[in-house]
Amino acid sequence: MTITVNSTLETVSVNSIDIPETGDFILTSGYSKEPVVLPFTRISQNARYSTIDIEFPAEFKDEHKNGVYYYNIADLEKGYAKIITEPGGRMNTVSYGSGTVTENRESKVYHRPQY
Repeated sequence: MTITVNSTLETVSVNSIDIPETGDFILTSGYSKEPVVLPFTRISQNARYSTIDIEFPAEFKDEHKNGVYYYNIADLEKGYAKIITEPGGRMNTVSYGSGTVTENRESKVYHRPQY
């Protein structure tokens, strides 16, 4: 599942039909192991899948939260979710250019004919 977080309310479809009306959508990072509990509301359900609205905090989309998380929905649906935020946060890196001709490591190819 891929969730692009652009606002505080995101709609996601899940493969379970046993999802309750409301509950907790729990995201757990593989790096920090700290769960983020987000409330959800089921908005539709049919014989194959359910659609839920997940409420994200207002500052969530501005933090560097891009990555793959383990998710859990009321102990009924579990798996991995890819979270994409915009702008995705800053990495505080400065690009470095040496100014030399070989910066891109372009090589010259010489051909030797076979005799």
